[in-house]
Amino acid sequence: MHGVRLTLSYDGTPFAGFQRQPDVRTIQSELEAAIERVTQQHCTTRGAGRTDAGVHAEGQVVAFDTKRDLPPRRWLLALNRYLPDEIGVQAVEPCAIGYNPRFDALEKLYRYQFYLGLARAPLLHHRAWQLGRAGRGGNLAELHTRSCHLDLAAMREAAAALVGTHDFRAFRSIDDVRENAQRTLHKVELIENFHDQPNLLALEVRGSAFMKNMVRIIAGTLVAVGRHQLTPAQVAALLSPAAVRSRYSDTAPAHGLTLVHVSLGRLQLPASR
Repeated sequence: MHGVRLTLSYDGTPFAGFQRQPDVRTIQSELEAAIERVTQQHCTTRGAGRTDAGVHAEGQVVAFDTKRDLPPRRWLLALNRYLPDEIGVQAVEPCAIGYNPRFDALEKLYRYQFYLGLARAPLLHHRAWQLGRAGRGGNLAELHTRSCHLDLAAMREAAAALVGTHDFRAFRSIDDVRENAQRTLHKVELIENFHDQPNLLALEVRGSAFMKNMVRIIAGTLVAVGRHQLTPAQVAALLSPAAVRSRYSDTAPAHGLTLVHVSLGRLQLPASR
């Protein structure tokens, strides 16, 4: 047997998430079907994380075991031949039999994108949450130059309060019932003019572990701060075991979220041996 580790990118729009589910298209089921065509055997894949329906990835990490022994370049070319256009293998390398990237992940970096323009942006339709809405009046030029107003200074103050080790139970999905809600975030940063687009705002969140919908709830909460529905102090007060999620803390739409990168190496740490 041989262990194979892949780095995947995908457009999550047409999929019901990463994890295999009956009767729907998922990233895992499409990937395993492609692997089976190459190896002539079923191989169960193990991902570094489970992205939700509509969520994208630039650097998802997946591993599997197989009897087929191919060099990395052959794996990359063969799998990309059989994968749908929305999924692409970016890198391949050997790994240990039974290797599970979920337990080797040191940190994950997520990016959420907000489109602030008032005019429709078709190329961002599946990549960013459009917060601006065009009202009546004004001319065409204004639609392309004006943007919805958000208090970015307040949003940055609230984002800074989230950095560190806190109890994030107020920032998780209602069906996430894990006992331990303590997580550590190393970065919560807002980036204006992302990719040199004046109306594109990005939120980058880097942490060691996340709960279900945590980044999307953080994104929705910061928008509430930007709209003066919440204050930075109220957001900071949500970081406690007794906190109850604010009614303004909407879960941001899935299509604005991308898993950018998974940092590996946790299994090499002395404490994890």
